[in-house]
Amino acid sequence: MRLPSAILVLILATSAASAQSIVGRASVIDGDTLDIRGERVRILDIDAPESGQFCFKKTETLDVGAWRCGQQAALALSDWIGQQTVTCEITKKEANELYKHWLARCAIAGQDVAEWLAANGWAVPYRDCKCETTRDAARRARAAQLGIWTSAFTLPWVWRELH
Repeated sequence: MRLPSAILVLILATSAASAQSIVGRASVIDGDTLDIRGERVRILDIDAPESGQFCFKKTETLDVGAWRCGQQAALALSDWIGQQTVTCEITKKEANELYKHWLARCAIAGQDVAEWLAANGWAVPYRDCKCETTRDAARRARAAQLGIWTSAFTLPWVWRELH
């Protein structure tokens, strides 16, 4: 009788962990990572330029040069969040051994953070996400030449591989 009870407790604990939320004021670590009450949270479905990443802007007649698009993505997210409460629904711990962040869907006053980042041109949909709303938002931002879409840039996951 003890073994089935232990299995039931394990199942209930696993279910509770998968439904975990982290709620509070957030500090922006970079364009797709937040710190909420000491917990690092990576926003699902998007990938933003890294803090040290540059984008390269050109016009038809002028090479405007490099700009810190990763830093600007983080600043834009920080400005948008301000003092608002962020609610993140945790899905799992990130598999990457370097980071060990929580992976989560986050929202502010009902607005999905990943969708906001994509819609404002500060992140691209993650390469294998099944996130049509976020993909649509990124397509609109690209067409409107918002954020990183004003420039040439390396996709964040490619940039990380190179650096």
